[in-house]
Amino acid sequence: MKRIKFFYAFGLLLAVGLVTILSACGGDDDNDDPVVPTPSVSVQLVSQSIAEGEEVEASTTQLALSYSTTVRVATTNGIALNGTAVNAVRNPQDAKGVLVTFELQEGTDYTLTIPAGCIVANADPTAQAPAFTLSFKTKAKAQPVDNSATGLAKRLGWGWNLGNHFDTSSGEDGKHPQWGYWDNATPTQQLYTNLKKTGVSTVRIGVTWGNYQSGDDWTIESAYMAEVKQNVEWAGQAGLNVILNMHHDEYWLDVKTAATNSIVNNTIKTRISKTWTQIAEAFKDQGDYLFFETFNEVQDGQWGWGANRTDGGKQYKTLNEWNQTAVDAIRATGGQNATRWIGVPGYASSPSFVLIDQFQLPTDAANRLMVSVHFYDPNTFTLTPESNGGKSEWGHTAAAGKFQAGSNEEHVVETFQQLYAKFVANNIPVYIGEYGCVMHKNSRSNLFRNYYLEYVCRAAHAYNLPLCIWDNNAQGGGDEHHGYINHTDGSFLNNMSSIVAKMINAATSDDADYTLESIYDRAPK
Repeated sequence: MKRIKFFYAFGLLLAVGLVTILSACGGDDDNDDPVVPTPSVSVQLVSQSIAEGEEVEASTTQLALSYSTTVRVATTNGIALNGTAVNAVRNPQDAKGVLVTFELQEGTDYTLTIPAGCIVANADPTAQAPAFTLSFKTKAKAQPVDNSATGLAKRLGWGWNLGNHFDTSSGEDGKHPQWGYWDNATPTQQLYTNLKKTGVSTVRIGVTWGNYQSGDDWTIESAYMAEVKQNVEWAGQAGLNVILNMHHDEYWLDVKTAATNSIVNNTIKTRISKTWTQIAEAFKDQGDYLFFETFNEVQDGQWGWGANRTDGGKQYKTLNEWNQTAVDAIRATGGQNATRWIGVPGYASSPSFVLIDQFQLPTDAANRLMVSVHFYDPNTFTLTPESNGGKSEWGHTAAAGKFQAGSNEEHVVETFQQLYAKFVANNIPVYIGEYGCVMHKNSRSNLFRNYYLEYVCRAAHAYNLPLCIWDNNAQGGGDEHHGYINHTDGSFLNNMSSIVAKMINAATSDDADYTLESIYDRAPK
């Protein structure tokens, strides 16, 4: 009995031990896999700043991703652009966002990869964003061309507007402006001499003629014509180019009515012809330093957002006719005018309205026409920062809510590139007759203003677009304060010597190391 009890006890002990060992070694098939906790949230991509297959500017430095929940970057291992590691961080302005930063080259195809697990939910790291792959490319650098358009661009260089002087308007025929010249200045030879010394190449002199016209033939007062001519000649003697135009005559250039009334249109075309004939006759012996510009900003009062969008193109067609009428009148006077360069604007002088098919250059046997545009985008920052909806900053470093979306660096480059591709590359010169930005009222906003002015000038140079700053002789800051150079003697206003020098350099320098990217990288922080 004792031996039987011993073997029974030993067997029992052995069985218990074996069960224990099997359990420790995972011998139960039902418990082979560890238990994985179910994530408490999901991480799904909601939006991205670069679309699949999109073509972007080479100056683009970031991809912004936004997810369905608050996230963080768990690891950057494996995040790469064309196989090269790039950095990713949580977006400081979006708790659900991630910013991937990189440097791009022009005309290149890219593939960005973010492996699964690199981005996780902030509240539950077991919740991972799925793997992400994005293919996109950068725009190719514009190929330089060497033609009369690019040569003329170098000649015109950086220009300046004698704004709110001869272009002052009463809005009535034969009635002189009540307050005289709005700039309260008396231009002198010294003005133009000092402009030349400063580095200015071109002066744009806007003139309103209707306030000084009378009679059935719309005769221009001789004293007024003589005063305008004196300023043109002073500028020419100083070695400057001059662009002379028909400016605030829009009050009688009623394009909306003319577009639907042939009688009104014919009357206006007759007046255009007679007025431009008088101007051209007065200047036909001036050298090729003088350029004419048919009109300023012809539109129906709604700046491109009016009846022009609903009338089937009638206003665009009417302006095309008017441009042809003016060119024909100028050429018919002979002399230097037979081959003088003439600038013609599109609707409202807006780049967008010369890029549409409805814009047509006049027929010109001399083949010496230029396209005239203005550039104040975005006007909420450049013209009316103090008004309702005004903006105090501009560009990729501007604070949220303080800039106009869709009108930053990429908009400038895209607009100028399109002008270049349609016209300059096809030997049709384009010039920006007006651009600018008012002096803002605080130092931080003016940092962005100076950045804007330098960037626009350098972009214009990159695409062979000479440009003329708008200057109305105004002191101080705020809406409509565009004072740079004193209209009487050419001295600097508002301590503008440094920014004027910077704009001239940006618009004219051929330094290959001075690029848009180098300016972009110095944007205000």
